[in-house]
Amino acid sequence: MRHVLLTCKNHPNLRWGCKEIAFSDQGGYNGSRSIFFWGEPTGKGMFADGSGLDCSQYFPERANPIIEECKCSPRDLIRAPEDAMVHV
Repeated sequence: MRHVLLTCKNHPNLRWGCKEIAFSDQGGYNGSRSIFFWGEPTGKGMFADGSGLDCSQYFPERANPIIEECKCSPRDLIRAPEDAMVHV
């Protein structure tokens, strides 16, 4: 079962993931599996095997290097645009 790439509709720069059984476009996140916070895309693109997007929670070159989760509800999570590129 693959992970679905998610973003917050209020914070589109952030990424999470959960197993596909825990998310649908119609109902959103259903709570049946854990959500994993991955941070922000690094700009490196998708993993070579196509299983996900390269993200980080730490960018040392920034004034505020630590990327934190937003405080929005899990109901605000939507499918990230990069999810269409996942093929594993």
